[in-house]
Amino acid sequence: MKYAHEVIDLLAAYPGREFRMAEILRHVSRGIPLAPASQEAMRRGARRVLDHLLDAGHVQRCGGNTKSATYAWSELGHALQKNTRHLGPDLRQ
Repeated sequence: MKYAHEVIDLLAAYPGREFRMAEILRHVSRGIPLAPASQEAMRRGARRVLDHLLDAGHVQRCGGNTKSATYAWSELGHALQKNTRHLGPDLRQ
């Protein structure tokens, strides 16, 4: 997949943060303005990557299949429990 590396880098860097498609495309294109045909091709490629990540469970879509949908990297499925009371005295003294 052509844009998988860029999409995964952006979403995984901020787990839980919701990104609009325009923000994802701006990151993939590195902010360079593109012709409408190139921009649409990039949108299709990024959408294909997001669809595969959705199927795998790595990304969540908020807002359904509308134009206002946002995408967020899924947080860990399991919560890491902090067991602070069993750590003992503070050793930084």
